[in-house]
Amino acid sequence: MKNTTLTLVAALALSTSALAAGGGHSHKGPNGGALIDVTGGHAEFVDTPNEIALYFSDEDGKPQTAKGASGKATVLSGGKTETLVLSPASPEKLTAPLSQPLAKGDKVVVSARTADGRSIQVRHVEK
Repeated sequence: MKNTTLTLVAALALSTSALAAGGGHSHKGPNGGALIDVTGGHAEFVDTPNEIALYFSDEDGKPQTAKGASGKATVLSGGKTETLVLSPASPEKLTAPLSQPLAKGDKVVVSARTADGRSIQVRHVEK
């Protein structure tokens, strides 16, 4: 378990550095979260004190359905790792409840699959 946690921490640190160093495209989306380019469109990561959400849109920003989509989020907070299952909550949104609000420095990695089979990876560091 300790090795798994250390490996996850190292992967998150490297991937966050790689994203920042590579100039990954990200800006604010219509729901106030980070809008990230993914295959076939965009994904927007949003967190509230009670949940995390992933919104889907196409290349033109038109909302895309989350019906039939699924995902998991790995949350690294205070040295502890928690896995959350995301499920469709509205036509274009996957959500998972949080046991506590994200704190500064917490890291989240979301792996999702849309109904049409696209794989989506989103990495988030709470600011």
